Amino acid sequence: LPEVVYPGINLKAYDAPAPQPEALGSPLIESKRKTFLSLNRFERKKNTALAIEAFAKLKGRKSTSTSEGVRMVIGGGYDPRLKDNIDTLQHLISICNQHSLSYDIVPNKTSPPPPRPSPTPPETTNVLFILNFTTAQRQYLLRSPGTLCLLYTPGNEHFGIGPVEGMACGLPVVACTSGGPTESLVDISSNPSEGVAWLRDPEPQLWANALQEVLGLSSSAREALAARAKNRARDLFGMEEMAKGFEMALYRATGMGIVDDAPIHLKNIRMVVGLLVMVLWLRMNGFDLLGGPTALIFILVLAAMSLKRSP
Repeated sequence: LPEVVYPGINLKAYDAPAPQPEALGSPLIESKRKTFLSLNRFERKKNTALAIEAFAKLKGRKSTSTSEGVRMVIGGGYDPRLKDNIDTLQHLISICNQHSLSYDIVPNKTSPPPPRPSPTPPETTNVLFILNFTTAQRQYLLRSPGTLCLLYTPGNEHFGIGPVEGMACGLPVVACTSGGPTESLVDISSNPSEGVAWLRDPEPQLWANALQEVLGLSSSAREALAARAKNRARDLFGMEEMAKGFEMALYRATGMGIVDDAPIHLKNIRMVVGLLVMVLWLRMNGFDLLGGPTALIFILVLAAMSLKRSP
């Protein structure tokens, strides 16, 4: 059977307190309001529209008085040269207008700002778009005590590091019932004692129900969920766990011995995998071995080893 080694994240980076408001670069980001957070590139395939549609349904429920002071923050990579990015932002804005949700835009200094709406007081803005958020802005939003949960809207995503980052910060996650989140997360509805997320089909009504449940969490329930989420991130998705996973996979592979009639020496495969693991580890620790002439040498070595045939 194939071995699965999950990608790891630097958990220590998520233990630091949230940056101070003066480091955020915009007065619109810092807020004491309850916040639903969505972090994805501004691409249509990321299905961020699902988050806004669900938020609009939640706001439209007359019985949900707890949602009155809640805002939604949507941040992600935005390239004004890409038509998909431009069209996606305009589509999301049109959904806000359709549901009478006030919105504002925080542009990045490196990107020409798109047209902004008439200014609305930050305390009444329903949806805030952040284009090309900075590291400080992202850390603040993930670590802010006002952030209620992370909405991860893509369907059939390969793995998705976003839910793992949410867990590392103790945030509950709302995600689709497909792709990576079905492995990285545990649904609270099917397993309350270990659940850290609401896994739902990509239907606005179902997601609005999940958001309402998040709003209704008691302080003790929220604290217990945050502890479970942090423990799951540490136990399964830290850098040490990834390294252990690679090591055990290599031991098991080499323990199988040489395969008869193999077109490539198993010894060479071990060396290739070992080099790849080494490069991955070094890159994660700030060493770039894939730039300039080093990349060419590395590729040539791999090619020579791969072409070597068994006798």
